[in-house]
Amino acid sequence: MVDVNMKVQPSFFDKECAIVFSFYFDAAVGEVGEAVVYTCEEKNPVTLQGGNSLNKEKIAFVKEFSIVKEYQDVSLKKIKEFLNVIGIKKCITQTMHLDNLMN
Repeated sequence: MVDVNMKVQPSFFDKECAIVFSFYFDAAVGEVGEAVVYTCEEKNPVTLQGGNSLNKEKIAFVKEFSIVKEYQDVSLKKIKEFLNVIGIKKCITQTMHLDNLMN
């Protein structure tokens, strides 16, 4: 398995009510790429019969992903592990390749 280090830089956008994570990856060879992931709550809350609503699910969107091919799989795995730690289970990606790796 390829070893890669990940650095995370969070930002908050008030207007969008979103937290954006910039991920930077490097390996023994130097920088291997970066990714940008937006996180927010789903817009459609679930309402129960009694009028109570369930907590909105937090979701993530991979907006940018530019990582050297041989490091993509391990980098996506690290992103997914990070998102799981902060309670985000659902991640929407831009390409079929990313969809398959994130599920």
